[in-house]
Amino acid sequence: MISEVEMPELWSEEDSHIEPDVSIEYADLRGFIQSWEPGQKRHIDLTRNEIVLHIPEAAYYRIVGSSLIQVMPEKGSDPREVRIFLLGVCLSIVMIHRGIVPMHASGVMIDGKAYIIVGDCGAGKSTLGAAFRQAGYKLISDDIVGLSIDESNILTAYPGYPQQKLWQQSLDYLNMESANYDQILDNYNKFAVPFGDQFIKDPLPLAGIFELEKADIPQIAMRPLKSLERVQLIRYHLFLGKVLNELSKEQWLLNFAAKAALAIPFYQLKRPLNGFTAPDLVNQILNKVREGEVVHL
Repeated sequence: MISEVEMPELWSEEDSHIEPDVSIEYADLRGFIQSWEPGQKRHIDLTRNEIVLHIPEAAYYRIVGSSLIQVMPEKGSDPREVRIFLLGVCLSIVMIHRGIVPMHASGVMIDGKAYIIVGDCGAGKSTLGAAFRQAGYKLISDDIVGLSIDESNILTAYPGYPQQKLWQQSLDYLNMESANYDQILDNYNKFAVPFGDQFIKDPLPLAGIFELEKADIPQIAMRPLKSLERVQLIRYHLFLGKVLNELSKEQWLLNFAAKAALAIPFYQLKRPLNGFTAPDLVNQILNKVREGEVVHL
């Protein structure tokens, strides 16, 4: 990737012989939005393979095919917020154009394979990922994981960028000092925590999916999901589901979900509403992955 927009969240590629496959540039996009209706947030042109988005108080973005992102920040916008949508929404649309399904998930490498954790906002995906890091495991993403499947029904997980977003409460649970990290945005009690050398930037074979939920239960509970539940899980935890439909990708997604449901195990993992259970969840996942091997953290 080559970018005119400063992107401190990403790693720098030292190999100058690698050709960038995505370009991010500043551009005047007023010509694309002059005919928009009041309050319009996006326009999709399937014939030109482009989508123009408006994120109020942040920027206008234009994504063309699978290789070009243009951005026109709004006056007075916070560069950090502009980057949040570049790294999330815009790059996810690039994934879609490349046949990669963007999932709202955290990802961890266990024994050379990727396992992803999906769940609603607040379920504890990031905190669980941080607990894996503290246990010595490397992460592939905190927010979005791209998935693909080949002709042999082998799934691949593609990494995001090497940074976690953790609430103050999560830092307190994990004995991490918030003064060591920058806030994601002003007046927003969430902090950017770099992965450092605990990040895997290469694609990995995907070996399992865990859906994390909070529930009014006394202790952690895990169960395998049935085929139809697996398909529903993928559709529910998809990033940019509405945009996918507008891009006429609904059948493509359904085909992917049906194949993925038969390719790897899926589990529902419920945790109690209260208390800090992340280390125990790590143990539960490791034990399931290794089928009964006792793991002590």
